[in-house]
Amino acid sequence: MKSKMILGVLAAVMVVGIVAFAGDGNGAPSGSHYTLNIIGMPKGVGYTKELNDNFTGGNGSRIFVSREGTTQIYVQGRNEPYQVLDHDGTDGVVGTAGNPGTPGIILPYVGGVYQCDIYVRLMGPQGSEVTWQGKKYEAGSYVPIGASFTLKKENGGTKFALKDAWLLADGYENLLWELYGKEKFRICQLRIYVNQQ
Repeated sequence: MKSKMILGVLAAVMVVGIVAFAGDGNGAPSGSHYTLNIIGMPKGVGYTKELNDNFTGGNGSRIFVSREGTTQIYVQGRNEPYQVLDHDGTDGVVGTAGNPGTPGIILPYVGGVYQCDIYVRLMGPQGSEVTWQGKKYEAGSYVPIGASFTLKKENGGTKFALKDAWLLADGYENLLWELYGKEKFRICQLRIYVNQQ
């Protein structure tokens, strides 16, 4: 009886330890994922080879955007692997509008359902900030998926947060992510976890 009680206490301690451990770290789940860095460039600075010799390489791991104005990132759901097709958003646009348009990013999408989860965090110096608005293409125009969200870097580091409800809309192949309020923005990191099929 005593040994059963000790085993029960040990099991409870292990469960508490696992839960506590899971709550620590950077906020993102473990597992295979793609990383996408959205990098803010100063006013008047666009992409040049000197800034990044591997601009179109790196497995689609970066998009450059201006810190001024609004940047529109056109996303399309396809029955294809995750891809970044346009890395230069310093002109305010990643991909092109329309139905179907030319996507800047392709996300796996099967049977009307996005096959991925997207976690987002803001990096860079204290005071960094960016606001996102997710939109879906409906009846000839882009309409908000829901409310916008703002990421701020203050009081230390930032953790990843799941943003599917703001950035993805099942049943809509064509999406638009708008980034604005980014004058102090330096870098935003996305982790894209593709669901196993």
